[in-house]
Amino acid sequence: MTSTVTGVARAGVLVDLCVRSYSGRKQDKSTQDEVTHAKGAASKRAASVYKSLFADCAELEAIGKVQNRIRTVHYRLTLPWSDNGSRLLPIRGMKAYKDRMDEYMADHDEAIKRFLDKYDTLVAAAAFKLGTLFDRTEYPTRGQVAQRFAVEVSFTPLPTSGDFRIDAEAELLNDLAREYEERMAARVASAQKDAWTRLHTALTHMAERLTDGEDGKKNKIFDTLVGGPLELCGLLTTLNVTNDSALERARVQLENVLMGTSAEELRKHADARADVKDKVQNILSQFDWGVEEGDE
Repeated sequence: MTSTVTGVARAGVLVDLCVRSYSGRKQDKSTQDEVTHAKGAASKRAASVYKSLFADCAELEAIGKVQNRIRTVHYRLTLPWSDNGSRLLPIRGMKAYKDRMDEYMADHDEAIKRFLDKYDTLVAAAAFKLGTLFDRTEYPTRGQVAQRFAVEVSFTPLPTSGDFRIDAEAELLNDLAREYEERMAARVASAQKDAWTRLHTALTHMAERLTDGEDGKKNKIFDTLVGGPLELCGLLTTLNVTNDSALERARVQLENVLMGTSAEELRKHADARADVKDKVQNILSQFDWGVEEGDE
């Protein structure tokens, strides 16, 4: 495992994503007191009342949607690593990651600009929407709001046990190195398990959706039933950080099944559904997925 850990450390980096936003939500203690009193609550803490300072604001909602896309692509293109949020990004996947992030960050900047350009107008509109709930002093200035939004990505090289730089007895140094190798090995195993789990989830979902009911009724089949797993097959060429030959065989088998398959064909033909289902179940039967009940 030591050579595997070292190989992963040289072929990947840690990436941290920080997304900050302005929610436009504010606790309304005055209304909260009214609610608890009206309901006969003995404690003012029995209920919490929050109001949306920009109710039904399409511009603010658009920023949130872009930020959700940023988070989604961050998790999709990386693997779990540490408890503090760092994710493992294989070097060979860095260009794709940076290209997608650059694209979404440009969308993020544009969405923020649209919101800020209309900020004063939106505050005036909020006064109409909120009625007596409106309080102008609760709205920050445009400059203050602009500072609330941020998307930051940072990359850190993966250290190895040889990176310890301490003045210690040789025995202590060896113990530290061994403990570090064990932690690294556990994290590598967790990252690789995530790749296996993603593939297993895609296969089991396909098998379930391609199973017609006893009365012959078929499940709804969307284009993503084929497109999603096919995209995953491409991702796994990058996310297979330990170059696991078994994972690669499973990936290739699924890719071969999908390359000659279309969602439209599966929707129309029962024999096509049965054929693909059999091939998917055959893939599932060949490998030790290491997926426990409740892992997915």
